[in-house]
Amino acid sequence: MTIETDNAVLHVAEHGAGQRTLVFLHYWGGSGRTWMDVAAALGERNLCLMPDLPGWGQSGPSRSGYRIADLAEAVGGMIEARQLRDVVLVGHSMGGKIAQYLAGQRPAWLKELVLVASSPALPMDVPEPQRLAMQSAYDSRASVEETLDHVLTETPLAGMVRERAIADSLAGDPAAKTAWPAVAMLEDISETTRCIDVPTLLLIGECDRVDPPAVLADRLVPFLPTPETHELAGIGHLLPLEAPVEVAGHIQRWLNEHRG
Repeated sequence: MTIETDNAVLHVAEHGAGQRTLVFLHYWGGSGRTWMDVAAALGERNLCLMPDLPGWGQSGPSRSGYRIADLAEAVGGMIEARQLRDVVLVGHSMGGKIAQYLAGQRPAWLKELVLVASSPALPMDVPEPQRLAMQSAYDSRASVEETLDHVLTETPLAGMVRERAIADSLAGDPAAKTAWPAVAMLEDISETTRCIDVPTLLLIGECDRVDPPAVLADRLVPFLPTPETHELAGIGHLLPLEAPVEVAGHIQRWLNEHRG
């Protein structure tokens, strides 16, 4: 499915059915199909929408830029175009920061928020040489594999999951690849995150090298409305790819308990 928004043409994959809609936002370097295995486990009871964010997957580039507000506007436009009114936002890494920004606007359609190894509300504390190196992390298959194996994961990806992750990172629009380490990861959205007023679930990877538990405890949790937090043992940053069944189980259990 393709949806035209004010600043991008978004490709959106759809799976499952249900009155409740889960909208999944992927990490920097991913695409909507990052969530395929999570959605497969949740689709019996929920409608799962997995957009490729502007500049990634099969979506067109952003017409307005790649700041968090620009990306959030595209996602919000997609949700409004579908006239959704019972939405759970699920954001991973960069997608988590976008989800925070959207949730902080308190849209009427949002009912719950799930953050999975989310980027913090405060700027990421990454030395400039490392940020500059990140801008070329997805330039070649070798650089993507190096990033996957030594930065993003604790449990190695294999088979088609690994090949999809490599292809997604390589296919990103050059401006989208550059904008996250150069601009968006440095944005401070903490005042917006403070405005979130929906129930929030936070899933963290015990072995996450990108957004470690201690960093999120300091730079994200204080701005959230008493989130329910779970740390997944032995998992790195790519929770939706490393432990999709476990991630889906936490989300479904939490929604069941919250909604009764």
